[in-house]
Amino acid sequence: MNVAKAAFFDGQVRAPWAATEYGEDEAPKIHRLLTEAHIRKGLRLLEPGCGTGRLTEILAGAVGSSGRVEALEISPLMVEASRKRLADQRNVRVHHVALEDYRDSGQGFDRIVCHQVFPHFDHKPAAVMRLADLLRPDGLVVIVHFINFAEINDVHRKAGTTVEHDLMPPFEELDRLFRRAGLGIDRFADDALGYILRARPLAGAARCC
Repeated sequence: MNVAKAAFFDGQVRAPWAATEYGEDEAPKIHRLLTEAHIRKGLRLLEPGCGTGRLTEILAGAVGSSGRVEALEISPLMVEASRKRLADQRNVRVHHVALEDYRDSGQGFDRIVCHQVFPHFDHKPAAVMRLADLLRPDGLVVIVHFINFAEINDVHRKAGTTVEHDLMPPFEELDRLFRRAGLGIDRFADDALGYILRARPLAGAARCC
C-alpha cells in the first residue's frame, strides 16, 4: 500500500469532489455508468478506490439485497467515512486494502467498477492483471470518471502533490495493457459526460508476459 498516497487522500476526505452528494449534473453520468456496465440485481461487484462511498451507495442499491458490493480503499479516513455512510447497507463491505493486496474468496466478480481510481494505481500493468484475475469469465471491467481525459490529467498535473504524476494513459496504451491481461475493450467514450471504458475477457485469450 502506498502510504504517502493514502495520507494524501486522508487529507481530501472532506473535499467537495470526495464528500459532496451527487447532484443533477451527475445524474446522466451515473445513468450512463449503470447502463454501460449492465448493473442489475443479484450481481457480485468490486469497487476499488471507493473513497467516501458516494458511488458505492448507488451501486449497492443497483445490485440489491440479492447482490453484493466489495469496496476497497487505501485511505483510513475515507474507509471510516464510507463505512459510516454505508452503515445501513447490508450488502456492502468496505475493506482497508489496496487492489493489489486484496484477496477474494475465489468466487470472482460479475462487475468491477474503477471510478476515479485507475490513474492512481502505482503499477498499472499489475493492476490490470489483478482486475483480470478477479473477474468472472462473463464479467465486465469498467473504468469511469465523470470528467473527460484531458480534465483528469490536468487536475492531477496541477495537484503538485503525490498524485501529480497519476495520469490516465492514452487509449492505445490501455488497449495493450488490457489485451496482455486477456481482456478486450468493447466500449469507449470520452465526451461531455466524462470518460468511460469497458472491457471483457477475450474468448480463448492467453496472457502475454
